[in-house]
Amino acid sequence: MANLSLLTLAIIFIAAGAVTWFAGLSLTKATSTLDSRFKIGDALGGLILLGISGSLPEFAVTYSAAISDHIPVIIGNLLGGIAIQTVLIVLFDFAVKDRRPLSYLAGSPILSLETFFAIFITSLALMGAFIPIDKNLLHTNPLSIVIVVGWVVGLFIINRARQIPRLCRTADDARPGRKHRQRRAVQNHPFYANKSTLHVIMIFLAGSIATLIAGVYLEETGSIIADRLGIGSGLFAATFIAFATSLPEISTGLKAIFIGDHHLAIGDIMGGNAFMIVIFLFADIVAQKPILSYAARSDMLWAGLGIVMMTVYGISFLLQLRRRYLRLGMDSILEFVLYAVGVVTLTYFVT
Repeated sequence: MANLSLLTLAIIFIAAGAVTWFAGLSLTKATSTLDSRFKIGDALGGLILLGISGSLPEFAVTYSAAISDHIPVIIGNLLGGIAIQTVLIVLFDFAVKDRRPLSYLAGSPILSLETFFAIFITSLALMGAFIPIDKNLLHTNPLSIVIVVGWVVGLFIINRARQIPRLCRTADDARPGRKHRQRRAVQNHPFYANKSTLHVIMIFLAGSIATLIAGVYLEETGSIIADRLGIGSGLFAATFIAFATSLPEISTGLKAIFIGDHHLAIGDIMGGNAFMIVIFLFADIVAQKPILSYAARSDMLWAGLGIVMMTVYGISFLLQLRRRYLRLGMDSILEFVLYAVGVVTLTYFVT
């Protein structure tokens, strides 16, 4: 593949992104249907399985980069992906057809809890970046293990917190959408309503395989393109590859907005942000290296940018700002500015 032209590599990269998009749509529909039929979503194990299925593109990119020893790609994609996924909420806010901003329609203490949980997990990753390479534990960064344990415990706490009414309280005229259990009460995704469970499982497996293959091509072509253009592979991973692996979240988030599930659109982003950090342990195991210990200053700044952006929304969900400007809440406008300034700074002044 290294002998291919830049144009050919770009076409393969775009095609892999398209496969990720369409396979991600099939996975989302199949996962939703299987979740409803087997009633697994409310169990801790079910939530973990759903988190894994929703992050298959990141797993594929991580695995390909780990076996190729492209460590900056792993770190850039996982840490840089937090910022780019968070800025997707700006798009969702713009898509809302209401006189109130998205953070007002969905904002609640439980949504802030989910957001600050993602911030906590990301902060653990930042701490792990300061642990020396020689201080590893069975070729893994000790904080990678702590992150997984913290994520599982936090997931359990949040799932229990959803059952406390005062934590789910929203403004009187807010429209958060269906509650967690109400979404699961739908027996089938409409697209698969007349399909057998075996048929849905086959679709799930096919979508998973396609996503994994596409992720490998995203990583391999992305690394070569970055090298040809003289761009750091970590920077390319934190922007272009992270965007490509976020394509399914764009589609599912917009669909949630269009059907009025405003909380779901934001909750999936924050949940995905937290789970991306969990993948570092998987990367450690595959690469047999403490990946977080190899983080560069730019990687830590990407993580810091993601933390700041999530903090803005976490506070906004509690403040419940009511006004929109140019179809965006003030928080989304600030997020867009933060991301733009962050990308320019990291591209031209740090990387």
